[in-house]
Amino acid sequence: TMATYLPEVWSKIASVTYRSNTVIVPLLDHRWEPAIGVGMGDTVNIPGFAQNQASDVATRSTFGTGASVTFNATTESQTQLVINKMQIDAYRMPVEMSLQAMTNYNTLLVEGIGQALALKVDSDLASDGTDGFDAFTAIGTDNVDVTESVILQGETNLDDNNAPVEGRYFVMSPATRASIIQIDVLRNQLYDKSTGNLKADAGPGYMGKIYTLDCYMSNNLESGTSGKKNFIGQTEAIAFASQQEPKIVKDLNVEDGLFNQVVGYCVYGRKQVKSAFGREVDGK
Repeated sequence: TMATYLPEVWSKIASVTYRSNTVIVPLLDHRWEPAIGVGMGDTVNIPGFAQNQASDVATRSTFGTGASVTFNATTESQTQLVINKMQIDAYRMPVEMSLQAMTNYNTLLVEGIGQALALKVDSDLASDGTDGFDAFTAIGTDNVDVTESVILQGETNLDDNNAPVEGRYFVMSPATRASIIQIDVLRNQLYDKSTGNLKADAGPGYMGKIYTLDCYMSNNLESGTSGKKNFIGQTEAIAFASQQEPKIVKDLNVEDGLFNQVVGYCVYGRKQVKSAFGREVDGK
């Protein structure tokens, strides 16, 4: 029947709309997502190895001669990515109004649910003080233009901590974008290619590149005292796993007076994994 298959079709519409509107989610580390699908529990244990240090490597004292090998003690920490976040957007209307609604009303409604969930998840990631952007050390000054020096400070932090160049990003508010495009060297880097030549695999909000940072604009960042909290980071800074992408449930509520109800929801988790791989950038 219609009631059987339409919610599934609508779920796909909501998921596509969600993915096309999230700016922050695609920038995070999704490597653990396959381990936490539906029916696979609520926690992923992420190993963190103490390695990749020059001090752990021994130099042969006399080349061409045998010598005993010193073994390093392997130390491993563990970070838990817990699926404990659920966002919901719901509507209902009397059945008589459903009969009179325009033919594409439900499609528009479902697209709106996908957009709302996208904005909510991005907002959660930007504002969370434990595992989101707000959990990282701050640079810059609230409600003051972000300067080239501040951007270089954020990038230098990534360099000092051996953060991979691939996956570096700068998420900024519209007001911060307006600040930096007034600086010639930064404006020229952002727009050194025409808009039509921007890389095809870039996600929503992509504007271009400054130094090693892929730049994105979002109007969904956390507010400071008067300005906004932007972010410079690298993919491995925050782990994200979606256990349920936006799903639509539709039913008829008889008890409350004959209402057609549409509910959209998504379930996910996020965890700060590498605190040195990001900096909150206070600005406008």
